[in-house]
Amino acid sequence: MNATVALLLAALFAAPFTAAFGVARPSLTRPVALITTAIAFAAALYNAFRPGPPIDLAWAPAWGMRLHFEADGIAVLFALLATGIGLAVIVYSSEYIPIHLHHEHRSETDQTRFFSFILLFMGAMTGLVMAQDLMLIFLFWDLTAIASYYLIGFDSQRREARVSAFMALTVTGISAVGFLIGALMLDAEFGSFQLPALIETIVPNREFDIAMGLIVIAALAKSAQVPLHFWLPRAMAAPTPVSAYLHSAAMVAAGVFLIGRFYPLIAMRDWILDALIVVGVASMLTGGLLALTRDNMKQLLAYST
Repeated sequence: MNATVALLLAALFAAPFTAAFGVARPSLTRPVALITTAIAFAAALYNAFRPGPPIDLAWAPAWGMRLHFEADGIAVLFALLATGIGLAVIVYSSEYIPIHLHHEHRSETDQTRFFSFILLFMGAMTGLVMAQDLMLIFLFWDLTAIASYYLIGFDSQRREARVSAFMALTVTGISAVGFLIGALMLDAEFGSFQLPALIETIVPNREFDIAMGLIVIAALAKSAQVPLHFWLPRAMAAPTPVSAYLHSAAMVAAGVFLIGRFYPLIAMRDWILDALIVVGVASMLTGGLLALTRDNMKQLLAYST
């Protein structure tokens, strides 16, 4: 089988497989989650040494959309991050979540929901980094936001968890609309949703500036950069494995990835690069100073991210 296809399918089907086995027999949830995540990580590792050919199939040809995925360097790097750290988080969660549910006086069947959503996040992240079509990127971008909403709000009996989940969804969801508008503007102006084609053909103009500004804002919101940083510390209301995954391989890394994926376009305008430097320095200073005011380990890690 094509190694690119194998990685994509392994990551995307981990969540539904785990959910199906977990619903049928809850005791199988944890072993199935471990096995499916290990398979996805193995597929990512294989692509690191022997990457498969691209997938490029017609999706909605009338609108110029294609199922275009590639296991290029940046995609494999972030896929290894998502599946590798995902595997570590799943291993830890296998012991943590039953204790957490017992402490919260909840049924052990809730672990199926937890593992399904965290693997949905892993699959969405893998699809995001491999996608080369702007509409596919938007689809997986939004899927990460939806999965994070359910993960942050996993302890839904607590008001803090519900409010924090809604805040994260609001910030990342609204900024995702900006990404969509930017993608539509690029297609309207330059006639393609395919990122490689846009990189080759774009001649920067006013519409390009607006579109890239919206896309960069979406990336900064996802990575919780100043002034859109306030949702991330609140997301620490989630169970510890979720907090670890959001910081290391998921939400924050998705924004970093998007900047990297669009860098050939971003680099066409010096003002965007200058703005990123200003926001980056401001985020480091703000996060560092706020971290010094915290004595809770999860809050400290959130601000220092």
